[in-house]
Amino acid sequence: MTFGQIKSIIEKNLVESYKDTSTFKQTLKEFKHNVLENKYFSKIYSIYDDLSKPQSLTESDAKEFLEEAINVVRHLLEKTSLPKNGEKSENIYEHIDNVVYFNKVDIKERMNSKKSIISKLMETHTIGKDIPQIPIKSMVSIANQTLSKYMNSLDESSRKEIFHILAKNNNDLEKEFSDLKESAVNKLKVLSSKEDDMDLKSKISETIGKIEIEKFDQISYVRLKKLEESIVLDS
Repeated sequence: MTFGQIKSIIEKNLVESYKDTSTFKQTLKEFKHNVLENKYFSKIYSIYDDLSKPQSLTESDAKEFLEEAINVVRHLLEKTSLPKNGEKSENIYEHIDNVVYFNKVDIKERMNSKKSIISKLMETHTIGKDIPQIPIKSMVSIANQTLSKYMNSLDESSRKEIFHILAKNNNDLEKEFSDLKESAVNKLKVLSSKEDDMDLKSKISETIGKIEIEKFDQISYVRLKKLEESIVLDS
């Protein structure tokens, strides 16, 4: 199996497993053990992510980035043992595989894959571009959503991101959680100061109160991170 096939299977299982609590926990445990705790595997995993996302690079930088990334991946693959067989799944990293593996495709297909990756790397990377701004009246209910309901509202890309967050070290997440609370509260206070509608000011105040007393756990972290990102202040 190629690394792209394995990565596609892992992410498919992560997305599907959240529907069942026991499966979800086991899948996260396996993800942490098989990916995050294997330094070579996790590095390749990260590089595949970088090559599949917009990076706001110039054409020349994108070509150099691709060349360097592929060289690193090939070097790391020599040190990594991959399963030879596995379940069937759509390979969403096929273009990267086509460039990484010499014996998988012909030259023309390899060239087309390189062009596709370079084009993606040249796309503008905008933080928060695809995050919808949440109406103030909905903030309190969103802050109280369960993880299951919240996950159902997300697209597949956002779910993958959240699974990766949930697999992080709790000590690191707890520190980030504290920073997120401060940022979210400060943003909401700015919104409140600009708001004339007393009902909305009351909603904002209620949300601030709930955030301030929120205790850390992984689910609270996920909710707060998305809520904080969604509060967009006018420049």
